[in-house]
Amino acid sequence: MNSNLTVSNIWKVIWKNIIVIAILTIIGGAGGYLYAHHKKTTTFKAERNMLIAHRHTGQAANDQFMSDMGMMKTYSKIVESNDVANAAHKKLPKKLQKKYSAKQISSMINARPIDQSTIMNVSVETDSAKDATVLVNTVTKASVNEIKQIVPSAGTIRLFAKAKTADAASHTTPSTKKYTLLGVAVGLLVGMVIAFSITTWKHLI
Repeated sequence: MNSNLTVSNIWKVIWKNIIVIAILTIIGGAGGYLYAHHKKTTTFKAERNMLIAHRHTGQAANDQFMSDMGMMKTYSKIVESNDVANAAHKKLPKKLQKKYSAKQISSMINARPIDQSTIMNVSVETDSAKDATVLVNTVTKASVNEIKQIVPSAGTIRLFAKAKTADAASHTTPSTKKYTLLGVAVGLLVGMVIAFSITTWKHLI
């Protein structure tokens, strides 16, 4: 062990370690920020609801409602099917038909039954708010015909108000803040390990 350690030397070692840790922490944070910024993508989700049900009247109203609600998962699978995507693709403007294939449209559709109801939320997510809006409106319209063809006893299918471009929700990934903090944490850890290793090697061995 090195016997030449003094209080002055110890403080110098501590400050050097702090500087090494600080530098690597900053580098780590900057690296995380730059990575997130480079990989950053923004998507837009447009949504439209649709009601699928019979008129619930009389003594059998509750049974009919429960039956309709039990079919919602089946209807959601139809909305997400290739049949609906193909039908929607044919109804799109020529420009969007060239931009998106039926297979791509199918992968963008998400149909989610709303709990304890006969209402389904249909959403489409893509890199353009305008495209997402046109797509979800076209998909829901095409879904009406496909559901009626596949399940003739589905009852009344009513579309809610059309989705609007201004209402499309944006989602950006990855999170710059998250990756910056992750980079800071990694840099701090690496800095501590390196500083400890150098101190151990130079002064304690």
